[in-house]
Amino acid sequence: MTPRILTVTLNPAIDVTYRVDVLRVGETVRVPDVRSRAGGKGVNVAAVVRALGGESLALALTTTGAPDEFRAGLTRLGLAHRLVPALPAVRRTVAVVTRADGTTMLQENGFPAGEAGEAGILDALRAELAAGAGAVVISGSVPAGLAADVPAKLARLCVRHEVPVIADVSGAALRFAAGSGAVLMPNETELAELTGPDRAAADACHDLVAEGAAAVVATFGTDGAIAVTPRGAWRARPAEVVTGNPAGAGDAAAAALARHLSDAGGTSEVDWPVALADVVATSAAAVLRPVAGEIDVAARDRWIRVVKAERIP
Repeated sequence: MTPRILTVTLNPAIDVTYRVDVLRVGETVRVPDVRSRAGGKGVNVAAVVRALGGESLALALTTTGAPDEFRAGLTRLGLAHRLVPALPAVRRTVAVVTRADGTTMLQENGFPAGEAGEAGILDALRAELAAGAGAVVISGSVPAGLAADVPAKLARLCVRHEVPVIADVSGAALRFAAGSGAVLMPNETELAELTGPDRAAADACHDLVAEGAAAVVATFGTDGAIAVTPRGAWRARPAEVVTGNPAGAGDAAAAALARHLSDAGGTSEVDWPVALADVVATSAAAVLRPVAGEIDVAARDRWIRVVKAERIP
């Protein structure tokens, strides 16, 4: 049996997607197409892992109140989950999608986690690692009430269990995670914030690997992605430019990479050109879907055969 992939979401959400003909600021806009689902970056990763044929388990904080819309939403999605009640409520995010203007995101910061949040999620991850995991993905923002180093603590726990871990976080959380032994997955803006805007992307990634990251996979939207590892560096670009909803593209990329880490048993045995091509193809396939956490599997399968990774300095 293929080892399952664990995902960690500290700041979950109820994701609402509105598809409208035109978004007119200051006017009433009727919404003919509304979709709502349990979300948060780790939940999206878990859903894409399943869409790719893998097994996933979503670990997340949730509300201490009732009813628990987030828990019910995970059940409706059919995603296996283990939740830690620590939030007064679960935030909502709204994506407004138009054909002409693309996607406008409205994201609540979220509610502060209670004192039990850090210990609860560490205990939950520890138990699931002991039960067996091929890889772990720690994704998204850290809610108020939790320290910014919690993702780094979670990553170090995975490293101690010899389970490869991806940290797809930002800001102060990314700075703490940089030396944790995790594979880092910043986007272009997050990388520049971490290493400085004047540092070339590949050089910045090499610096992070030298400072303790297991590898760095930096994503650049329509310009593709680069992977920098102790064994070398590669770049891959999409087979074609696609338009749609980019909200879940990074989560799809993390799901693709997690499967390669799991199959290889760690970063040292990964076929990085193949993995990076998968990251780029799967990320682009997510843009074609109106809701984060979904991918166009047929497009991904088509593109993965033509996307090529080239070695870079």
